[in-house]
Amino acid sequence: MGFTFLKIWLLRSQSKDLGKKIFDAVLNSVFGGFLIWKGSLLLLEPKLVIDSPLSLLYFTGGTKGLILGIIGAIIYFFLKARKLKLTNFMILQPTLIFLFAVMSGYFLLNLVLTEKHPNVSTSSTIKAEKIGLEEGNMAPDFQLMMIDGTEIKLSNMRGKKVILNFWATWCPPCKAEIPHMQDFYEAQDNNKVELLAINQTSSEKNTQSVKEFVKERKLTFPVLLDQEGDIGSRFQAITIPTSYLIDSKGIVRKKIVGPVDKNMMHQLIENVD
Repeated sequence: MGFTFLKIWLLRSQSKDLGKKIFDAVLNSVFGGFLIWKGSLLLLEPKLVIDSPLSLLYFTGGTKGLILGIIGAIIYFFLKARKLKLTNFMILQPTLIFLFAVMSGYFLLNLVLTEKHPNVSTSSTIKAEKIGLEEGNMAPDFQLMMIDGTEIKLSNMRGKKVILNFWATWCPPCKAEIPHMQDFYEAQDNNKVELLAINQTSSEKNTQSVKEFVKERKLTFPVLLDQEGDIGSRFQAITIPTSYLIDSKGIVRKKIVGPVDKNMMHQLIENVD
């Protein structure tokens, strides 16, 4: 919307040649800002990127990275506008038009997405009427063995907020989120929050390869082995990684398809009881 509105305004108010130069300057500014935003994780979380370079592909620097990207885009556009010998007023006009259109588009998109996918409810009075995977359902119970042979049952986690994560060692986005999961787990009070990483062992070479993966990365959160693939099928983990947020009463509050970073996990548990 931002580029469309800007293009229309430039066609009506500027010469074709100058309009094209201004439009290109804005386009390059936004693209540069996007690259800064995507690459900001390297600046903000260098250790994380070193441990898992794939993080640069799947994650960003979040709000701080976005601010850096916006600042970079503004500086680039201002310098480019000076080279084009634009007046301050001519710099301000396209900037305001572009930002107004972008904010309007963001508002409309956010409105549509909020209606289709409401945020996690913070209500503590939600009661599950049936067992299922829809938000508000009681999560299906299961029992799986950890890599050390310990049995874990989901219903025994009642009283804790639980994040269920379905993953595999061969899955690139899974590998990218693993360091985030470890950082998240280390920061939690394990009496209140639990992270259960359910390995889709039926798709692995063997159980030993999973154990070696966990040992190499020094993972301390519980890694469960879904050796028959039954639990992954029951929780409809068709695409991995897939995660579920389950509240302290055992009720499903959110399903996330795709990798999650530690900030997303912190936000998820903060929004439920």
